[in-house]
Amino acid sequence: MKKLFLLFIFLSSFPFSAIDECKTDVYFGNGILTKQQIAIRNAGILRKAIKQRLGIDYYNQSIGKVDYAYNRSNGTIKLRVW
Repeated sequence: MKKLFLLFIFLSSFPFSAIDECKTDVYFGNGILTKQQIAIRNAGILRKAIKQRLGIDYYNQSIGKVDYAYNRSNGTIKLRVW
């Protein structure tokens, strides 16, 4: 039982060893009716803009990752008027 418990502790803490809390992760949040491919492309544009504006050295030292947080939308909200 002790071996199983120690194995669980080792495995549960292993994924967190790669997280660098000193770096900032940046996510692009899409707007209404944005396709997922466009959101991916916009995240890439954001990544390039950060590198250009802040410099590659700062980017490598301070930015963890630049990714997209996609939220699918199906159009406008339809309101029912009585």
